[in-house]
Amino acid sequence: MDTQCLSFREVPGVSRLFLDFLSGNPQLTPFYPHLTLSLDELAAQARGLNLPADRRQKIADILDRQNRSWNAAPPAIENIQKLRQGACAVVTGQQVGLFLGPAYTIYKAVTAIRLAREFNSRGVEAVPVFWLASEDHDLAEVNHALVPDGQGGLKRLETASAGGTSAPVGKVGFADDLSFLVEELGKLTGDSEALDFVRQSYRTGQTFAGAFAETLVKLFSPRGLIVLEPADPEVHRMAAPLFKAAARNADALSQDLLRRNKELESAGYHAQVKVTGSSTPLFFLKDGARVPLHRKNGDFGFNGEHWTLEQLEARIEQAPELFTANVLLRPVLQDYLLPTAVYIGGPAEIAYFAQVQVVYERLLGRVTPVCPRFSTTLVEARLASWMRKYSLRLQDVLHPKDEFLAFLSRRTIPQNIKEEFDRSREQLERLLSPLQQSLSKLDPTLGSAGEVAASKMRYQLDHLETRAARTHLQREQVLERHASLLSSLLFPERELQEREIAGIYFLGKYGTGLIEQLLEEYKPECHDHQVIELM
Repeated sequence: MDTQCLSFREVPGVSRLFLDFLSGNPQLTPFYPHLTLSLDELAAQARGLNLPADRRQKIADILDRQNRSWNAAPPAIENIQKLRQGACAVVTGQQVGLFLGPAYTIYKAVTAIRLAREFNSRGVEAVPVFWLASEDHDLAEVNHALVPDGQGGLKRLETASAGGTSAPVGKVGFADDLSFLVEELGKLTGDSEALDFVRQSYRTGQTFAGAFAETLVKLFSPRGLIVLEPADPEVHRMAAPLFKAAARNADALSQDLLRRNKELESAGYHAQVKVTGSSTPLFFLKDGARVPLHRKNGDFGFNGEHWTLEQLEARIEQAPELFTANVLLRPVLQDYLLPTAVYIGGPAEIAYFAQVQVVYERLLGRVTPVCPRFSTTLVEARLASWMRKYSLRLQDVLHPKDEFLAFLSRRTIPQNIKEEFDRSREQLERLLSPLQQSLSKLDPTLGSAGEVAASKMRYQLDHLETRAARTHLQREQVLERHASLLSSLLFPERELQEREIAGIYFLGKYGTGLIEQLLEEYKPECHDHQVIELM
């Protein structure tokens, strides 16, 4: 593999908050108390981490039961025993998408495994844990996978599987169309061990969470990854004290978060999660639907049903499985249950940790450090050869398809025409410069008018060159096909590849050995975007 590191400042659409986080901007210290990306410093902080012994034993029991039920490999079971005996956890997580969802799911698992190894090499025993975000209720976000179709486009594999409105997606069972989707995936990737794993795990009647967990375990438990399903009733019983604390502190939490949102806006950033004065961090399962709890006149409830604080606490105690955490409480719940040394997140997750910090402080009295996940674009061999042929870098491709096509066509326009346009620009500037100086001396307003006229002439010349380049591109069908494939596979839907294309595509096409290659090629010291050429 050939690897490069591309600054996120050259990647479109990256928030300023995330860029400032990567650069260690001191302005962010109030939002991220542990603002460091140094593995030495993170490992040193983990040495003082503590989790009550009874809680550690209970979560280890749950993890052992869950992972054995998914037939986890010995390295994962051994890591659960290490967790039981005092190891800290390097944690990441993701929604339970069809066929493991976008490629960054794979990269999150790789990051957690690699950073746990880095901690161990520094004398801090650590194990990697993957938290299934199975209690989210946005089915449209997880019911599909995008896979290259071999013709320059992406095929959307989408299941018609459906649960009740606002039901947790992890509990949704797969419909009869699943076997067809698995076979379609096989046509696009070819037969492989990864496809066998998918066939075994994704089957009619299985749930989104169950299939996701089984596939993840098959791929990563041999590398020591532990998987946690938080929808487990025993997990909810463990979480009950935190849910009750969140209810008791609901007013203070909403005030903290409203204040934090203003602080973020004053600093020139934006809040990821909207909060109101009546918000609480809890959801309630009503007839299978996940509905947010709000506060009104000191009570808690939804749709006309209201409880006092005492009644709410009693309900949590009696049926904790009916309560779930919102996006701002979920990380705190995770670190209430686990001895988390660091959480691995993507750009959006890291951005909302600026809000989560106040929830951590109020409910846990400590804040978990956050670290960016491995971010990469995998460049297949034929794409890499075209990029070398046209002298392209990834940042040249990271533009809307039309813009990239125009750029590539201008770059490859016949040399004689390109030289004529270059000479015409030089001649135009030689003609315009003395004229504009004379006009400005005669009358400043004439000078301004001359500049406007000159800009229009330059624009017309550029426009003419673009038209010539497009005509050239249309005649060069091979070039147009190459440009279309490069754009579709490296910047699909105007997003980084990792956010759109299913990771199972790469594992199916290049084999599960790709995981070991990524673990090796991932450079933790590169906190930006890695470009990896697949051989």
